Amino acid sequence: MSVAVVSAQAIERTGAVSLEDLGHEVAGLTVVSAAPGQNVMTLRGLSGNNTVGFYLDETPLTIGIGNAVQPTNYDMDPALFDLSRVEVLRGPQGTLYGASSFGGTVRYITNQPNLTQTQVTAKTTLSDTDGGGFNQEVDGLLNVPLIPGDVALRAMAFERDYDGYIDRYPTNPQNYLAVEPGPVVDNINTERTYGGRVALEVRPTDSFSATLSGYYQNMHLGAPFTFDDPPGTFDDPIQSRLLSEPSTDRFTLLDLTLQGDIQAVHVTSSTSYSDRLVYNTEDDSKDLYYFFPQVGQVYPSPLYSEAGNHNFVEEIRASGTAGPIHALVGVFYAHAVSFGYLNWPTPSQYVPIFRSEPTYYNWNDFLDVQKALFGELNIDFAPGLQGTIGARDYRQSQRYTVYINGIFNGGVVSPASVSTSEASGTTPKYGLSYHVSPDILTYATAAQGYREGGPLFPFPSICAGDLANLGLSTPPAAYKPDTIWNYEVGGKTQWLDHRLTINGDVYYIDWANIQQNITLPTCGINFIGNFGTASSKGTEFEANYDPTEALRLTLGFAYNEARLTSTVPGAAGQVGQTLEYAPRWTGNASAEYRHAITATTSGYVRADFSTTSQEFANYNAQSIYYNVPGYSLLNLRLGVTHDAWQTGFFISNALDKHTETELPLANGVDLQTQRRLALNRPRTIGIDIRFDH
Repeated sequence: MSVAVVSAQAIERTGAVSLEDLGHEVAGLTVVSAAPGQNVMTLRGLSGNNTVGFYLDETPLTIGIGNAVQPTNYDMDPALFDLSRVEVLRGPQGTLYGASSFGGTVRYITNQPNLTQTQVTAKTTLSDTDGGGFNQEVDGLLNVPLIPGDVALRAMAFERDYDGYIDRYPTNPQNYLAVEPGPVVDNINTERTYGGRVALEVRPTDSFSATLSGYYQNMHLGAPFTFDDPPGTFDDPIQSRLLSEPSTDRFTLLDLTLQGDIQAVHVTSSTSYSDRLVYNTEDDSKDLYYFFPQVGQVYPSPLYSEAGNHNFVEEIRASGTAGPIHALVGVFYAHAVSFGYLNWPTPSQYVPIFRSEPTYYNWNDFLDVQKALFGELNIDFAPGLQGTIGARDYRQSQRYTVYINGIFNGGVVSPASVSTSEASGTTPKYGLSYHVSPDILTYATAAQGYREGGPLFPFPSICAGDLANLGLSTPPAAYKPDTIWNYEVGGKTQWLDHRLTINGDVYYIDWANIQQNITLPTCGINFIGNFGTASSKGTEFEANYDPTEALRLTLGFAYNEARLTSTVPGAAGQVGQTLEYAPRWTGNASAEYRHAITATTSGYVRADFSTTSQEFANYNAQSIYYNVPGYSLLNLRLGVTHDAWQTGFFISNALDKHTETELPLANGVDLQTQRRLALNRPRTIGIDIRFDH
């Protein structure tokens, strides 16, 4: 398969802080980001929520069907400090990794406790952002062998405090597309994130180990990382709001991993429980005025939301070799609970119109249970020639309970409704690989991937006309699973005494029953629907070259054509249109030169360049928010290492490019005349100091 690895050293040298930063280091990986912790990953043009599996060690972070409160459908930002590596597996991984991995899988692999050596690491990073303010991050690590060779404890902690770079102006009460001159709140989109990880490993024998770990992270954003267009622009990013919009995202993960050998069979068991809670306030003052202008002016109207996920996951795998057969089999079980509410109370100025009803209230509860048996056989047919066959047999059941009332629900209080659904299937994988020589591997694969479906909220009556235009006389109660077939050939090669590595592939993908976000233009509601069929074809290329011991060069690019091949009658997308957030080109390059200054001191200089072509945020080519322009970023770094100390001077986004990173959807409704545009961080200059002992 096509695999890209970002090592711990590369993370340190590039200065990556977030998942979005990693997206610039891997060709073909697109990270659409609304804010820190609010990311959607795309591989090979297969866009949408949960098309890429996301793992922290053995634990899947993309489990459960989520709910309407958007942040719980986003991929979070686990800390990059004290990682061993990040793996990016391109193409469907449905056999070994299950649902939500049909575009690929991204795995964060943490460093495990060291049973023999004590380790202490401390790092601090200080920086300043153009148009913003002062940023700081502090990281610490302690590894202690409690019983050398048998028991060790590893603990990591971090705190990140970043100032904002977007200013908030009060909305003009008489013109919701304009702002008042003040009072102004500067740099409102702040981030403060802190947390840590503790792991205890016990290895009583050489053939058995048990690792108990806990991870905690708390992220608080002072406001969305968006500006309002109009009146804001990329050169003058203005938030037009009457209310503050803070959000909090808390995540806890407990995991027990057991590994042991039973004769020639290696067994791994991973038992985990994760808990994520998101609290959010959204200013929907302008939205309410847009639908009810008879009140005369814009009045403050907040929408409060809370959402959570409680997930229990168990996976047991066994692997071994018997003659020419290498086998892996496993069982998987997940019990995922998602819950939340949206509370949009009625402002006093609207009481004469709404009377005793709230503007909107939604309480919901989801249960998603997944079970699977999976296996993969690799068979050595001849020296250098190996075949692969794999399959995953899955069963899934869902239960959905919802209670909705309020004016935006048609003015009628609906009783609590309960719906259930079940799904099952098998996803196969076939492969053939051949070592032309020890340094040249060629391969071909055909694999199927799938993404689970889920229920939909009941639609408010004001959306009846929009649904009729889609040919839906009865509102849909659920969206179906979608599937892909991926056909791929590629090669992995090394040359010049392993100083040059060249990897590449070409692929073709058929995608059926596409799950895509559909926006109903009149009522402003978004929902997930099965949008028809699509195809995706492209190529990926990576090269690493060390012309000398001091100089290292990397180059990567990906080309992709992801287009609709059929559509649902009445929907916005047309046959031949490019899929949402699927850039035609992405690329990255880096150059690093290292030089020994003294016997204990060395220095390096590094440049990282990444580029992406334009994307399309939706299928409405007439919308002023349709096109997301392409952009290029340049990061520069100069570092010195002396004994146990490292110091780096860096300039991130050195060209100070201001670009759109997402067109986020509202928890409430989205206006046709004004949208929120997510903005990347402007040029940031800083220094970091690290101590390792």
